[in-house]
Amino acid sequence: MINDFLKKYQEELFSERIQIKEDIDLLESKIKEENKFLALLLESNETYFKEFTPRDINAKNTKKAEETKEYIAQLESQIEYKNQQMQFYDGRISEIDNLLNSSIKVETVSENSNKENNNIDKESIISALTEVKNIVLLDPQRAQIELEKIISTI
Repeated sequence: MINDFLKKYQEELFSERIQIKEDIDLLESKIKEENKFLALLLESNETYFKEFTPRDINAKNTKKAEETKEYIAQLESQIEYKNQQMQFYDGRISEIDNLLNSSIKVETVSENSNKENNNIDKESIISALTEVKNIVLLDPQRAQIELEKIISTI
C-alpha cells in the first residue's frame, strides 16, 4: 500500500520534472532568439560616422537593445530557478527509489521470516498433535485440554 503511494508520487514527480525540462528548453530557445535580435540591434547601431554626429543616430534601437538585455537577464534567472527545481525533483526521485528498494528488501526479509515462522509453527503443532494422539487413550480430558491449547494458538 505504501509502495503504491510512493510509486504514484514518483510518477507525479517524473511528470513535473518533464514539464520543467520543457520549460527550460522553451526559455533557452527564447534566449537564443533574443540574443539574435540583440545582435541585429547592435549591428544596426554601428555606423562608420557615429563619431562625427552630434546626436544619437538610432536612439530607439539603443533603448530596445537595453530592454532586450534586461529581458535576457530575466530569462536566465528563470532558467536558474527551473534548474534548482529540477535538482529538487531529482533528489526526491532518488529518495523514493531508495525507499522503494529498501522496502522491497524488507518485504523479502519479512516473507522469508514468515516462511520460517510458519515452518516452526507447523513443526510445533505437529509435535503437539502427536503428543495429544499418544495420550488420547490414556487421558481423554488432558488430550481435550491440549487440543484446545493448540486451537487457541492457531
